[in-house]
Amino acid sequence: MRFYKRLMPVKVISFDLDDTLYDNVPVITAAEAWLLQALKNHRPESTLLDANNLAEIKRQILAAEPELSHDVSALRLRVLTQGLRQQGVDQAAAATMAAEFYQGFLTERGKIEVPAISHQVLTELGQRYQLAVITNGNLPIENTALAPYFKTVLRAGIDGRMKPAADMFNLLAAQTGVQVSEILHIGDHINTDVLGAVHAGCQTIWLNDQGRSANDLQCLPHVELERLEQMLELL
Repeated sequence: MRFYKRLMPVKVISFDLDDTLYDNVPVITAAEAWLLQALKNHRPESTLLDANNLAEIKRQILAAEPELSHDVSALRLRVLTQGLRQQGVDQAAAATMAAEFYQGFLTERGKIEVPAISHQVLTELGQRYQLAVITNGNLPIENTALAPYFKTVLRAGIDGRMKPAADMFNLLAAQTGVQVSEILHIGDHINTDVLGAVHAGCQTIWLNDQGRSANDLQCLPHVELERLEQMLELL
């Protein structure tokens, strides 16, 4: 545990999700693999709907509509729809099929394994603080074991621009009736979480459980932790 700035009174604790409360790598890898296999099963004669092709479609869409970068769900739906259109599927059918594929992807996306320590931290902190989620991702948290801990879940796209933009931090303050300085945000990412929260005026914990150098930071958090459970020592 390393202190960079003095912590002030906290009323709301906001959590990043991916790689903060659980390991996101295996679940997103499996979900991506499921999606590619589902597309292959639908068009077994085609080799166009592969990872490289979908990545190129994504680049083209973002070049034309950069604002979609703030909504991973809308972007993925557009990519899938466009990919199916390239296979000769008409627009209406492509949109319907893309939505079905995306729901399947979300089902796989929601198969996270929440470590026991995350449950312990959220249980204990939830007895003393309002807990919230601020995420750039598309985890269907309502279908996971994390759902009972959070009354407020803010997602990029529907709730504002992605972190590090201040939109969701400001919205959380408005929805919970606190000042942004009374929000303590914890996350693993030095840009989206640390930089975003600091610039929004929140207090910030950097979860550095991967042993990164503090020299990588673009601005200082209030506290750096090596393990999530250190929050129980801190607060």
